[in-house]
Order: sequence, then C-alpha cells, then structure tokens
Amino acid sequence: MQTPFSSRLSSLLAAALVACAVPVAAFAQTAGMVSYTDVPETSPVFPAVEYLKAKGVLTPAAAFHPSDKLTRAQAAKIIIAPLVRPEELAKVTATTFTDVAPTAWYMPYVEAARQLKIIDSVPTFNPDKPVTKAGFMKMLLTAKKLDYNGAFSDFTAPLATDTANKSDWFYPVMRYGLAASMTAVGQDGNLSPSREITRADMALLYYRLEMYMADRRTQALLSQAETDIGNVLQMLDAKNIQQAEYASNRSILTARGALTSRPNEALVQGAVKVAKGFQFLVLAYKAGVSGDLDGVLKNAKDAYASADKAKSLSPGLSVVTTQMQTIAKNMADEARKAQAAAPK
Repeated sequence: MQTPFSSRLSSLLAAALVACAVPVAAFAQTAGMVSYTDVPETSPVFPAVEYLKAKGVLTPAAAFHPSDKLTRAQAAKIIIAPLVRPEELAKVTATTFTDVAPTAWYMPYVEAARQLKIIDSVPTFNPDKPVTKAGFMKMLLTAKKLDYNGAFSDFTAPLATDTANKSDWFYPVMRYGLAASMTAVGQDGNLSPSREITRADMALLYYRLEMYMADRRTQALLSQAETDIGNVLQMLDAKNIQQAEYASNRSILTARGALTSRPNEALVQGAVKVAKGFQFLVLAYKAGVSGDLDGVLKNAKDAYASADKAKSLSPGLSVVTTQMQTIAKNMADEARKAQAAAPK
C-alpha cells in the first residue's frame, strides 16, 4: 500500500537517474589473425575464440559455428583437452556411462571428466543433449579447481528472479559466475541458469573466467556494479522493490569480486562501499513504503555514512557518493516531514 511518503519518492528517484561513472583503466583487446571464417574480427566473441584456440582449448577448423548449441560431449572435450595429454587419453578404452559407446569420439574425454570428478558418475551422460549454462559453468569451475561453494559463502541474498533460492544447486555456481564477471543478467533481469548455451556463449564464459583468474576483469566487474546501481534507481522509480533488491545484491557481489582481485586498491574498496550504500537506500525505500519512518531514517543515515567512507577511500568516486548522499538526505527529509505531520 502506497503511503504519502512513498508517493513523493518517485520524483526524488527520477532526478537521481544519472550516470554514476566509476573510473577504471581500460583493458585493451588486441586483434589477431582470423582463425574461423564465421568469427570475424568484428564479432563480439572474436577475442574469446582466438584466445581459446591459442590456448589449445579449441581445435583448428574452417568454421566455429558460434550459433550452434553446445552438446554435453563437446563441453567435455573442450574442458578436458587442455588438461589431459593425448597419450593419456589414448589409454582410456572404456567408460562406465551406459549411453557412451566405447567407439564414440568423445568417450575418452567424457570418461576422463568422470575420473577427475568434473562430471558426476551417474549411469548415463546424455552426450548429445545441449549443456545448460549453469551445467557448463559448474564443469568449468570444477576443472579449474575453483571452490565456488566456499567462495563468497557468506553471501546468500537473492540475485534474480530465477536465482533467488540459496538452496538451489546452481546458486553458488551463478554467485561465483557473477563475482568473476563470467555472466550478468539479461534484458529480462534473469541469470538463466537452465538456458541451453551456444558455442559462442561457451567461449565467452570460458574466456571471462580465464581473464578473471589472470586479474584482468576488474574493469568489467566495476562496470557491472555501476550498471546494477543504475538498475536499482530505475527499479525504485518504477516501484519494483524486489527487482531493486536483486540489483543491489548483484552490485555488492560484483564489487566484492573486484575486491578479491584487487584487495588493496582504494577505488575498488570504495566501490564496495558505494554498492553497500545503495543497498541501504533500497532498504530505506522499502521501509518508507511500509510506513516504517524510523527505518527510513536509520537506513538513510547508513547510506550517507557509506558514501562518506567511499569518498574517503577514493576521492574519484565523489560524483556517485554525492548522488548517494543527496538521495539519502531527501529520503530522510521526507521521513521527518511525514513524522511531523502524523497525528500525535
């Protein structure tokens, strides 16, 4: 139910829908020789495909077929090929999977993945079935020996409509994927863990993880945090508190992902405080809608303090921190007016 306080927030938030730039050094991609006829230099997946080919993840061929669905068998080969030498694969002559023939080209890769516990030892593998986004990410993270269950395990907040339950098997996978800048929400606001991915999708997921592991995704993470802060304001302006909460949670997680790579960088430390501050603004808005004016004042105060901390860590964040404090002050002022006008 809308209160007099919440009805005045729309105009405050509409004025706040401005770009809050986070200055970071650009990471320049270098162009290389075109290896596949259907992945030109103008393709958004060109850097990823060329990198993976150079690393031996992809094999030479005339075409890459970026729009084709990636099968589970293909996923196994892509993940195992850089890990197991050909002579070792040649020794694999049988598998426990009942639907993987001993003569199948992918059998050694699938069995190696099973033995390395990259895939589960269940009776069937479904080699021709397209792999899902979360399924491929789980296989890749496991192969890289990355503890996606333990990393950011204190963070259990909902991230999107389809990634809201921390008990879902794919939640920690998507959480790590966000923190590592492997993935982001789509235009529909979802992370789509069950979507069947294409070969182009695979290349981007793999490449982004490699870049994150090489400490070359800080810019991308801060940019994504900035995008979700913009989403927070848009969702609040549209009175969609749930989506605003999801966006604020994602902004905190991606900022923390950058902090994992650059723990001593003041800009990154400040970005975490900025993200936290916008979470307080969401909580203040939520309190105002429910008529909890004391909650508005408390969370607005916390948001203002987070902005101060961010500014002290990195003065370059003054544009966004000033914006935060303006919103927080306006919210607090409106709450005090509402308190003063309330019947005694």
